[in-house]
Amino acid sequence: MTSNHPEMQGQQLHILYVDDDDNDIQLANFAAPLAGFSAGFHSVKSGAEAVDYIQGQGRYSDRAKFPMPKLLLLDLRMPRMNGLELLAWVRSQPELLGMVIIVFTASAHPADITRACQLGANAFVQKPSSHTELVQFLKLLKDFWGGFHEFPQIQQTTYGHHLPRPKLIP
Repeated sequence: MTSNHPEMQGQQLHILYVDDDDNDIQLANFAAPLAGFSAGFHSVKSGAEAVDYIQGQGRYSDRAKFPMPKLLLLDLRMPRMNGLELLAWVRSQPELLGMVIIVFTASAHPADITRACQLGANAFVQKPSSHTELVQFLKLLKDFWGGFHEFPQIQQTTYGHHLPRPKLIP
């Protein structure tokens, strides 16, 4: 699906998938091209790495190679900085107000759903149980968020090194 909106024409929906499980990352990276992401789908293995990516620090400083994501797919259960802590950090940054955050986890515990919504998640999705469902889910993300959702016009230069770093659990 191609957007009819001028804001999205020539732009790509960039997704950052944050998950510490290598198998889940490999499955998502395999499914992404099948869902129509020839580029624009990136993954990191921790909340701290996601912060570096969002801030464009370290190995993520090249924005041509590691573009600012418009959407985070966020696992909850990760060491040092879990998904809820990363969600709270992103939502505390005024510069990241328009970033879409979808909690994407194996958990469907009501307390997790409630807390994620309280912290400002746009959606809470239990990870699909099959490869076919994962591809379908990614296609739906691309079609809706990339084709219909109106993102705020924020200059990428407003993101970056000045964002305060979250405290990490040792």
